[in-house]
Amino acid sequence: MRFLDLNAEILPGHSAAGFELGMHVAEIDAIVSNASVLHRLPTNQELRENAGVLVVRSPPDVVEAVFFGDDQVRLAFNARGRLYCIFLFEGYRGFYRQTIQIGTLLRHANEEHALLFDDGDEMSYIANESGDIVPGIAFCGRSCALEVDPEQPIS
Repeated sequence: MRFLDLNAEILPGHSAAGFELGMHVAEIDAIVSNASVLHRLPTNQELRENAGVLVVRSPPDVVEAVFFGDDQVRLAFNARGRLYCIFLFEGYRGFYRQTIQIGTLLRHANEEHALLFDDGDEMSYIANESGDIVPGIAFCGRSCALEVDPEQPIS
């Protein structure tokens, strides 16, 4: 059985918040079975007002997403019930490599890792030595390149 851990280390392409990519939704059945259920995506207001766990199900009762609190952590599951994406937002306290977390300025993250901004999806990605994007992690700021706003925090 898995539990939400708002302090868990961020391991790109592997795990965060106490959950591992590829795990089956059945591993969090105790969480899902006691959650509020929607059969559509929640509105921003519903997320702001959510103090517990909110589950989005699609017919025939398949878990698509699990929202914790006001969207501090969001788990996305595929049609086979496998976790394929973990989203982390304000309120999550875990670190990536013990130095980068929600609220860290992007320029500080850029000092440790060369960041590439993709203006198509408005996210910054870590670049490896070859200049390729490191899979499994992305940072959201203020939807602009670091050069435009060097003081933008990771959100």
